[in-house]
Amino acid sequence: MKKLLSCLLLSVAATSALTTSAQAGTFYVSTNDNQIGAFDDLTGSYTQLASTPTFTDIALSPSEQLFGITFNKLYSVDLDSGTNNYVGRLGKGKSLNALGFSNDGKLYGTGGSSFYSIDTSSGRASRISSNSGFSSSGDIVFDAARDIFWATSVGDSLWSITRDGVGTKIGDIGYGGVYGLAFGDDGSLFGYTANQDQLELDLGTGVGTFVRKIPGLNSQEIWGATSEADGTAVPEPGMTLGLLSVGALFVGSRLQRK
Repeated sequence: MKKLLSCLLLSVAATSALTTSAQAGTFYVSTNDNQIGAFDDLTGSYTQLASTPTFTDIALSPSEQLFGITFNKLYSVDLDSGTNNYVGRLGKGKSLNALGFSNDGKLYGTGGSSFYSIDTSSGRASRISSNSGFSSSGDIVFDAARDIFWATSVGDSLWSITRDGVGTKIGDIGYGGVYGLAFGDDGSLFGYTANQDQLELDLGTGVGTFVRKIPGLNSQEIWGATSEADGTAVPEPGMTLGLLSVGALFVGSRLQRK
């Protein structure tokens, strides 16, 4: 009987482990002190990876190429070597502070009330739209499930922006200086403040809930964020129930044999 119970407990533990590993991932942040570093969501550790120009934001492409912007220039960054390469100017009179890739590898950005597409070969930004009431405060991040971008606006409110540039205010975050946005592997949207706070943002209301302080940054401010999936799929509820059912059936069959 003890062996049968052990089998069932192992099934539950395996399911729990799958869920936990699926929620853990790597987040990258850029700082006002010309650094890019990696933050491990599972361990809470921070590792500096590169010294760069003062980026107003960073974004990771689907092919895991990192890009960063100053207010008027685009750069690519090699995270393995820690080097950065100048791509080009965003364009005359353009000033951007937010950057994000869609799931098809197209780069977008925001600055002031404007939403732009950005050529990753030349750095040139082309305005798509302007949204009344929106003033970019630091980041955009793409939501593939909803096919929209999430964005932060001056006054620390959360907005949604469609690919064709239609912006909608969701609500106030309740924390100041939210300059970074990134998705966790479990679909949670996180905000990062200049004061090194990690927040979980409610997609329905925009309200932020404190999660933790990012360690290892000393007095640096977070000015941008992006995330990388860990490649582990979150088990669907059916899969979780299936694993538990298999364990239960196994125990049941053994009991019947007894």
